[in-house]
Amino acid sequence: MSTWQESVVTKESSTSQASGLDQAATLRSGSTRCLPSPPVPPLAIAGELFAALDAADIHYGIVQDPGSLPHALAGRDDIDMLVDKQDYAAFCEIMARLHGLRSVSLSCYDNVCDGREDWFVPDFSRSAYLHIDLHVGIRVGWEFRKRYLAFDYAAIAQWERLSVDGVTIPVASLEDEIRLTIGRFAFRLWGWPWTRWVVLPGDWGDHLAQLPFRSGEAGERVIECASGGSGTISCRIRPKEGGIEVYRADLARLRHAIRHRCGYSRNSGLTDATVHFIRKTSYLSLRILGRLWPGSVPAKRRASTGGLVVALVAPDGLGKSTQTDLLTRIFAWKLGCAQVYVGTGEGNGWWFRKGLQNLLSPRRHQLKAVIQRDRKEPRGGAMGKVLAAGLALWAVLIAIERYGVVKRAHRWATRGLIVVCDRWPQTLRKGYLDGPMIQSELPAVPGLAALARFEERLYHKMSECRPDLILHLVSDFSVSQSRKPGEISKEGFEARMSLMSELRALDKDIRAVDASGDTETVTRVLFKQIWLSL
Repeated sequence: MSTWQESVVTKESSTSQASGLDQAATLRSGSTRCLPSPPVPPLAIAGELFAALDAADIHYGIVQDPGSLPHALAGRDDIDMLVDKQDYAAFCEIMARLHGLRSVSLSCYDNVCDGREDWFVPDFSRSAYLHIDLHVGIRVGWEFRKRYLAFDYAAIAQWERLSVDGVTIPVASLEDEIRLTIGRFAFRLWGWPWTRWVVLPGDWGDHLAQLPFRSGEAGERVIECASGGSGTISCRIRPKEGGIEVYRADLARLRHAIRHRCGYSRNSGLTDATVHFIRKTSYLSLRILGRLWPGSVPAKRRASTGGLVVALVAPDGLGKSTQTDLLTRIFAWKLGCAQVYVGTGEGNGWWFRKGLQNLLSPRRHQLKAVIQRDRKEPRGGAMGKVLAAGLALWAVLIAIERYGVVKRAHRWATRGLIVVCDRWPQTLRKGYLDGPMIQSELPAVPGLAALARFEERLYHKMSECRPDLILHLVSDFSVSQSRKPGEISKEGFEARMSLMSELRALDKDIRAVDASGDTETVTRVLFKQIWLSL
């Protein structure tokens, strides 16, 4: 929730003495002021959501800077929404109808408090979602200790209508926004003991002259802030270089009044400071730990339904890596999301295996030719046996790495992350689609059979750790050839597509997605499949 940056609306609703129903009726009958068309149009789901809220007669409003609304409605910023407590159940019904998703946050996170929730509403036509900071009641306090209920929907004296590219939204008036900001920062603004005025964050500019505040001493204005049953607290404010300064003693009186109304004593400030320090320290420590070891701690925000392991499977050239990167970027905007790579190509992998692969890759065709030639000899060549043993060890090394990646993906999902996997191992056929690599026809070399059995056990364990959602990208060979010419032969492509058909026949939960379209079209389909699986 932020301050106003420009006056863009016309007042048309009732005063603070009006009831919630009267305010809503006046709001709907008033005129509407339009913002200029934003560079990025709002998501289609934004208009659908607010139209549904109005049709259901839900009492709600936006309490944030109108200047940030165009970005918020385009899915690039947060929307701070205040809802009447009596309409919360109806709000949840509408969100469920629109496939809305509620998230949970780290318990030490600064915005974790009663009456506040994070909701996400998808727009399947744009592969994006709205992020709504829902407030049933606005609580104030220290940054990591917001325990004092200061405002609810009825406390907003005046709502005004704002239109952003055809999307009409009720917003709090400028005067109410100033009251909200003073109440929010009353517990967070501090100064030296000898200072009388403290600066209120925000660029208020010339807006003070437009509001009917009571005049005090020279250059001062007075704004009345509600303090509960005891009446109001008069806060003196004055302009200061485009912003606002608030009288420090008035903030102290407002803090005391809010604490008293919520049943707390004046001495609870020491408790607030202690809890704030402990929670902030814990939060920063977890953030640092998550940076050093990704996935080691729960995400700051994660879906209330839990994490999800998603696997994209396809032959080369159908966009697995591109779609994995795009989907991770989309979901990681606000939700906990990570990606893993299960293949042996250019993606991330164990540094030892990557270094060894870069060393041997230029000669891989020559080494395979030697093995095939020695297999045809009656007794088999010594060099072929050595190379066969080396390839078996290489296959076991890759199996161990893949097993670790599979376990890591499920471990991250248990911590609430959406894990998007580029490829996934299969056990139906060797040598294809990240399956086992040690062939059945082995030379008579001691230990190779044991290595093959060990590799088979690892892949059997991986098959037990199934993804929550498997998506097969399917298309014609011409599409693969146009995107990555020469990357894969037609025979190899057809063999992989045939294997994928067999896998789908054995598992009806695997979903096929047509990858022939452009990248944006395929992303929309994949985004919808993943969102509906959360």
